[in-house]
Amino acid sequence: MTHIRMVGFAGSLVLVVFAAILHWTPWAVADRASLTIVSYCFLFTGFMGAWLSFPDGFSINRKIVVIMLISLGARMLMAGVPESDDVYRYLWEGKIVRAGESPYQFVADHAHYAVYRDAYWEKMNHRDKLTAYPPLAELVFAAVSSLAYSPWAFKLVFIIADLCVVALLMLMLRQYALDVRNVLIYALNPLTLYAFAGEAHFDVLMILAILLSVFCADRRIYAGAWLCLGIAIQIKVIAIVLIPLFLWHCNWRYSWLLLVPLLLPSLYFLGTLHNMLQGLWEFGGMNAFNGPVHSVINVALQGQAVWPVFIVAALFGLVMICIIRMSKNPVKAAYLLISALVLLSPVVHYWYILWVIPFVVLYPALSWLVLSLTSGLYFVSLYSVQQEAEWHLPEWAMWWMWLPFLLVLVYELRFIAVRGLQPETDWGIPKTLAVIVPALNEQDRIKDCLEAVYSLNPPADEVIVCDGGSIDQTPALARQMGACVVNSQPGRGTQILAGVGRSHSDVVLVLHADSVCEEQVSQRILNVLQRNPDLVGGAVGQRFVGSGIYLLVIEMLNDARARLGGASFGDQGQFFRTAAIYRAGGFPGYPLMEDVELSLRMMRVGRTVLLDGGIHNSARQWQQGSLKRIWLIVKLVAVFRWNRLLKRDVTQKLYTIYYNRK
Repeated sequence: MTHIRMVGFAGSLVLVVFAAILHWTPWAVADRASLTIVSYCFLFTGFMGAWLSFPDGFSINRKIVVIMLISLGARMLMAGVPESDDVYRYLWEGKIVRAGESPYQFVADHAHYAVYRDAYWEKMNHRDKLTAYPPLAELVFAAVSSLAYSPWAFKLVFIIADLCVVALLMLMLRQYALDVRNVLIYALNPLTLYAFAGEAHFDVLMILAILLSVFCADRRIYAGAWLCLGIAIQIKVIAIVLIPLFLWHCNWRYSWLLLVPLLLPSLYFLGTLHNMLQGLWEFGGMNAFNGPVHSVINVALQGQAVWPVFIVAALFGLVMICIIRMSKNPVKAAYLLISALVLLSPVVHYWYILWVIPFVVLYPALSWLVLSLTSGLYFVSLYSVQQEAEWHLPEWAMWWMWLPFLLVLVYELRFIAVRGLQPETDWGIPKTLAVIVPALNEQDRIKDCLEAVYSLNPPADEVIVCDGGSIDQTPALARQMGACVVNSQPGRGTQILAGVGRSHSDVVLVLHADSVCEEQVSQRILNVLQRNPDLVGGAVGQRFVGSGIYLLVIEMLNDARARLGGASFGDQGQFFRTAAIYRAGGFPGYPLMEDVELSLRMMRVGRTVLLDGGIHNSARQWQQGSLKRIWLIVKLVAVFRWNRLLKRDVTQKLYTIYYNRK
């Protein structure tokens, strides 16, 4: 299977390369709008394929090297995308700052600056408005334009900053004992590649500063956290919304350090800096464009300018209070707060979504990946430019961009509604692990399974085999190998429930009898739970013993469902904190669908995670009639979920159908 995964991974990267190379072809000049949309679709497909088919067997260091090389290559190729007209303002304002002028003194088309007009000034947008960029951003523009008075200078600097973001995210993933391949959610996301390597938006500098600030906050390096937050605000003022969060999480006694990066760059423009407020108002103020919540309110209030702004501001204030109250982790709190900011903002350009995507690396969510896909519709606006008309994004494109995302988001938020607005639970540091193996007539496989269990490092504190009435030597073999054997009625959930009742460990790993686990699985489970006190459990991740593109697709779909939806299956090696499951109502003793119900119960009380694999399953049930089996599983899960909503237990009936028993 390793060979097949490598082929799938390489094929996905070929799609990324192909999509990027398109921007260097004559088609990019002849029909930029159509090419961009086609390229975006190929990029997204390649990104998802590379993420889900990332090869196994690499060491952590080798994974990091591979990801950094891929990230660098993708960015160099995507540099062929034409720069945004924002870059011309960066260049020109940097030029006048180097000449000793202040961009805050007059608007760009004022006669005072006539001597500095050039080709980039001609292509600037909004020359009739004062700049809204903070002092540190202006000094950065001056420094970069001094390297080379060309958009390529900004592309190069922003690519370097973007690679720093990728490296920092991998450091954070390792800190939380999470799979470093998740960084591809940001590193190969088409939004990232277009916005920074392609169009060269400077938001990447703010993103880097914000990530550094929350990283320091989480490590309790409070001085560094406040300094980096000040830098983020000096890059883009919108980062100021994080100040209340930092006052709560980052020891307010260090907050005076925020003034250092805020004041020092400002001294250079002290005489004219007050005009920046006018620039901020002109670019923000009562303007509205593509804000999902603001647009709906605006339509409901029949286009009033003031009330929608006040309403979204009030909503954001309420959400901020709830987030600060509920979230104990500053990284997670920043993620939720910035997400709310983007959703409630009156103006949302596609690169604003990238304020959130780095956090999705740490907290994967299907909704934001859906938005990463549908945001490709933003480039429909290029057709208006291509026709030499005023830049315009059709209303239908805005709705199709946001509606799928909002529907998925509402579905995801249902668990927050179930938990209420209570602060998230700190489940503590687990110390003991039990492995529970449900078995029925598995004498040919139980030995391999238990040998793998007994090779775990650190060893499991309890090994419990739950027998469902085997008529072969399964129970005897398990006892011979030292396992505790518990007898119960047949039915996987029924058997596991009996084992959970016998266990006294902090954490339980459920391992199917036809599976084997790698030696490091116990360490991975304990590490991720120890470093993430809000995690209640999840799944290890599985690979089939066998090869074939069909099995690879099943593995990828299983990974996607567990990573993005939290819905793992039993053969992926589900694990959970026993205290959390008891709070959720106990382990579901269903004869079938216990794994689906377990996932739902875990998500009801906390966060779940998918590790980077370590469970190897027999492919015996997929060798014949595979499509029929997929359809059967999809149908049974759908029937179970529907009847669950209606509070009806149909698991015994589904068990009979699945095993064809009367």
